[in-house]
Amino acid sequence: MATKCIVTGGNGFLGRWIVAELIKRTDYHITILDIFIPANAANTDRITYLSGDITDKEAVQKAFQGHHICMHVASPPHHFPAETFKKINIEGTQNVIDACLAEKVGRLIYTSSASVLSDGSALINADETHPIPKTFIETYSETKAIAEAMVLDANCDALLTCSLRPSGIFGPGDSQGTPGFMDVMKKGQHVLQIGDNSGLFDWTYVENVAYSHVLAAEKLVAGSKVPGQAFFITNGTPTPFWNHPRALMAEKNVVAPYLIVINFHIALIIGFLSEMASVIKKMLGSKDTKEGFTRVRVRYIAYNRYFNITKARTLLGYEPVVDYKEGIKRTMKHFIEQEELQAKKKVE
Repeated sequence: MATKCIVTGGNGFLGRWIVAELIKRTDYHITILDIFIPANAANTDRITYLSGDITDKEAVQKAFQGHHICMHVASPPHHFPAETFKKINIEGTQNVIDACLAEKVGRLIYTSSASVLSDGSALINADETHPIPKTFIETYSETKAIAEAMVLDANCDALLTCSLRPSGIFGPGDSQGTPGFMDVMKKGQHVLQIGDNSGLFDWTYVENVAYSHVLAAEKLVAGSKVPGQAFFITNGTPTPFWNHPRALMAEKNVVAPYLIVINFHIALIIGFLSEMASVIKKMLGSKDTKEGFTRVRVRYIAYNRYFNITKARTLLGYEPVVDYKEGIKRTMKHFIEQEELQAKKKVE
């Protein structure tokens, strides 16, 4: 009997890459459970699309029937309201755990985040022994940490669980980071730099993150050291934060003619004022929920934030399959092609 794997959020940026890696590297039959199914999505002999909301307990349990593995990837983008994070990341994850137990799904891999350590302080080569903070700088990080703890605590003979903590995912299909940098470039704001660029940041090519999920499924077996464990997943090449958007722009032959460096402390003040402006907008009834410039982002940009992946290398056998420089090239090739397609459509 073929192994059946259900991927929650399988139509999202990372979810699509995970499905592609599963097709390439395994013989699993895959169910994509997502709140959004594209109109042109078509079932194949190995992929089944299923529309469903992980906050709907009964729908989740029904969807999980007959499956052997769950990769729980579904999570809202960073700009969503706090209540949405709580509902999806915490309540939705509990529904996933309950469904796995009720339907005898034997393995659960949770897509967590390196942000589970985000308390506003620097993270220098942090590994999995680093304690989860008592307070967080944002709801997203807090809810991911809570959900991860729920998944790892659920580990038992009937349900083997583990958690993967990727950092700074980028790649073709990215809907947040790379498009944001490209928008900055189009507006001519790439001449701005916050801080002195001394902070190292871990960027991770999306295919490597997807590959780690395949490894986790293979290694998550009784008697191994993987069940009940969390693993940081990165490219293993921390780089100064601002070097990343500049490397992306270089693929378009764009180089800032000069730099305006904004002092870190001044940037924090600007971030605070921006947050207050957002609060006022919401009080006045604005429906724009997108996060603007915040103090959280300033700290992410300026502080060291990189992680040790020795545990993933040792227990999962993880090594990046695409190096950082090649990831940059592949990412921008995709986005440049998309821009060219859009320009062609406008002409037509």
